[in-house]
Amino acid sequence: MGDLSVKIPKSLEGDKELEKKIGELIALETKRRELLKLADETMKGAKHLSDKKLVVLGRKFKKNRFEELKKQGLV
Repeated sequence: MGDLSVKIPKSLEGDKELEKKIGELIALETKRRELLKLADETMKGAKHLSDKKLVVLGRKFKKNRFEELKKQGLV
């Protein structure tokens, strides 16, 4: 993992809540990119699918994602 330097104004130095929020932002971005990668992998062979089939597949994908988030207690 790489290092990231952030310049923080003196008025915010030592703010543990800010450190937590920055960590959460990085974690969310990592998850977002992984989800996009998964969606791209899933849709690789979609060129031969009709629009109707793509809509159905998209709905199934969303439903499964919702169920996973529900299991994690996020919704």
